[in-house]
Amino acid sequence: MKIEKSLLNIGTSPMGTSLDVIKYEIDSEVEGKTVYLQSGIHGGEITQWILHELFNYLKDNLKQGKVVVVPCANPVSWTQRAYFSTNGKFDFYMGKDWNRNFPGKEDGTLGERIANILICEAKKADFSIDLHTSRQSIPFTIFSKDDYIPFLKIMGIEHNQFIDMGASPSYKNTLNSNLDGLGVDNICIECGSHDAYEPKNVSDILLGIKRLLKSFDMIKGGDFDENSSKIKIFRKGVTYKANKGCLIRLAKELGEQVKSGDDLYYYYDNNDLGNIVAHKSEHEGILFKVSPTHIYWSGDDVLQLLLNDGVEEV
Repeated sequence: MKIEKSLLNIGTSPMGTSLDVIKYEIDSEVEGKTVYLQSGIHGGEITQWILHELFNYLKDNLKQGKVVVVPCANPVSWTQRAYFSTNGKFDFYMGKDWNRNFPGKEDGTLGERIANILICEAKKADFSIDLHTSRQSIPFTIFSKDDYIPFLKIMGIEHNQFIDMGASPSYKNTLNSNLDGLGVDNICIECGSHDAYEPKNVSDILLGIKRLLKSFDMIKGGDFDENSSKIKIFRKGVTYKANKGCLIRLAKELGEQVKSGDDLYYYYDNNDLGNIVAHKSEHEGILFKVSPTHIYWSGDDVLQLLLNDGVEEV
């Protein structure tokens, strides 16, 4: 077993501080597959809980192949703070999602340089996992090819969202879409809520990753069971937006099934004090993502449903 820690330089700050991405390579020194795991391209999306536990597990259980771990893929995004809130979804300088810079460019913008460093590591792997969190949400995977469904089944994460990234301009510059083009199997895992420690989610995602590594015959894996439950594949979703600026209170909990006609949330409008108005659902599905606020401007996203229409259980 060989464990190496290295720094991948992306440039310097205006004060001359080196900007580096930390990489760990856990090598069994026995020939086998290489799996790449990346976390933290968006500041505030805390998934490193999972990687800390996985790292300790691999030190004792990796039997063949190699696991490459990048726990903070974008250190710049984690400096974007206002009071106690880390706001690292978008590049404050360019106004662009940090995960929309791939494949990147060695001499490009800072975001493109970061993307270039990351994809150069990820494309060496046989399989890549990109860890994220999503506002306030239940855990779910995002996948872009039906060929990846067997991997999802092995992992056993219940909710899985299909997005045809190759056909969607808004996803073509993501890590996952670019890895598809390079022929590297990959998935994105939304591990739960932003800036949160959710023990069950950590445990469930860690178990899914272990199951995948076991299926590649990379770890011993005698301390957990293979997945025997069905998973759900969702191909349709819908976003509900605030009709007006006001305070909004949710009527449903994350993970709840929603029926058409159910109350989704309630408007508290200062222009109509005392009149609390319900926004009704027009769809059936599962509430999987909500915005982490009660304060809304007109047109803001409030929540998202994965629709039961066309859902597959496999």
